[in-house]
Amino acid sequence: PWLRGAAAGACDALGAEARLAVAAPLLSDPVLGVRIEAARVLSVLPAAELAPDVRARVDAGLREFETAQRVQGDLPGAHLNLGVVLANRGEDARAEAEYRTALRMDPAFLPASFNLATLLNKIGRNADAETALRDAILLSPEQGDLHYSLGLLLVEAGKLEPGAESLGRAAALMPERARVHYNHGLALLRSGKRAEAGRALRSAYERAKGDPQIVHALALFHAQAGEWASALPL
Repeated sequence: PWLRGAAAGACDALGAEARLAVAAPLLSDPVLGVRIEAARVLSVLPAAELAPDVRARVDAGLREFETAQRVQGDLPGAHLNLGVVLANRGEDARAEAEYRTALRMDPAFLPASFNLATLLNKIGRNADAETALRDAILLSPEQGDLHYSLGLLLVEAGKLEPGAESLGRAAALMPERARVHYNHGLALLRSGKRAEAGRALRSAYERAKGDPQIVHALALFHAQAGEWASALPL
């Protein structure tokens, strides 16, 4: 049974067609743990696109999944698990409630903070998403991914200067993450801080010279200023 459960769990790395091919037969497995893991990994697929018999078995498996998580309802991780599956199924209000329950139990439980902010952003509640991230930062100020998520959210909302500031903090906390420097550079450029933007984009390039998006951004940065000696090699 553990091999079948592992096979279901490995579906998280697969595309929709392969995920369905591997996990769907496991929905009828005699072992509960295998069935609910198969249902979990299939919860990301749109229910309307599933064959009726598969959809019925997924729904049954998810009911078993929820029951299994409720048994562990004193653990914040159980509510996180429920929130993830509910969000996958489009039950946003219930997913939000589960994430908030997890955070009431453990305010420093970062996965719940990230997932809550992502959900709120997805449904257009960016102010609430910002609050969720700022609350988490108060408890975990050295967690770079929180500052990174907040920075991206602020830039998306058009708050360029505070967004760039948060991305700069993220870059300081996670100096080897090229994408953090890249997004920091773009935010600085949009804020009119060209010199700082160039330094951030160069930092991204030094860490990921094979990333075509980063190389293109740095080349374009120099080209737009007519700095051809720097642009052409890129």
